[in-house]
Amino acid sequence: MTLLAAIPYSQGFPIDGFMAGLARRLKDRGVRLGGVVQLNADDCESGCAAMMLEDLASGRHFPISEDRGAGSAGCRLDATGLAAAGGAMASALAGGAELVIVNKFGRQEMLGQGLRQEIAAALLAGLPLLIAVRRDFLPAWRDFAGEDWVELAPEEAAVEAWAAAQARIAA
Repeated sequence: MTLLAAIPYSQGFPIDGFMAGLARRLKDRGVRLGGVVQLNADDCESGCAAMMLEDLASGRHFPISEDRGAGSAGCRLDATGLAAAGGAMASALAGGAELVIVNKFGRQEMLGQGLRQEIAAALLAGLPLLIAVRRDFLPAWRDFAGEDWVELAPEEAAVEAWAAAQARIAA
């Protein structure tokens, strides 16, 4: 069984909530998780979603959106917060995680930045990894990941079954 699974999803699908809910349920079942999920709050003055990453090992939150002010048309990713989350994720990988969850392979990872190095490090360490990939980023994902990964539908039961098998717990 492959250690890498990706959940392709369409733009507009609530992937952040899906991944955070999955992580919460797996933690409740006693799975030791590493990685990060994205949490969003609608509290920017401009109406954009304030974004943060939650480190699944420690529970620490890392803001990753830059409030650009009331005249802004949207949020902008704060690379400093993303780098801090990456550092925490790298530390957690050495801490005995049974499963690594990375919220998504996004634009930054497609460009060779973001959490790309941490994703590779988890796989090189032999840790099972689950990630979401927006459908329009699948070509870049395939360039990065190759062919040794399984595609999972964004359905709770299918994803939890894969995660449970990887973490060696009862489904």
